[in-house]
Amino acid sequence: MSSKIQNRIKIAALPDQVWAVLGDLAAAHTWIPGITTTKVEGMKRVCLTADGHEIREEISDYSAEKRTYRYKHLQQPLPVKNSHGIFTVQAEGAGSVVVWEAEFEVPDPAQETEMVAMINGYYQQTLASLKQRVEAAGD
Repeated sequence: MSSKIQNRIKIAALPDQVWAVLGDLAAAHTWIPGITTTKVEGMKRVCLTADGHEIREEISDYSAEKRTYRYKHLQQPLPVKNSHGIFTVQAEGAGSVVVWEAEFEVPDPAQETEMVAMINGYYQQTLASLKQRVEAAGD
């Protein structure tokens, strides 16, 4: 069974300022907690974690104009499969909202509740880090 997560965060910056950070695929390590380096080759991104794991992603539907892109995990250290999602930056008032929708399967039903809660918490932490990075750049 597929699990879906959606998180939103308001950021006190213009959408183009948020996109300058989020849309820079090679700079993911500057705002994603636990990622130490990022390499982009074509539409593939490889992130190295602090504990030495590789996360390999395929990027698609990248649109600077719409400030959105999709990703699909090709390799990751978590016990999930069919993991993919989409980031979107939207204008809201004088600032922006980042929406992160993700979907994945937890093969072991006994771990599903715990795994969804852990991943959701990490995604919230990641968006908070993005917010901090973007807002600090605007100061």
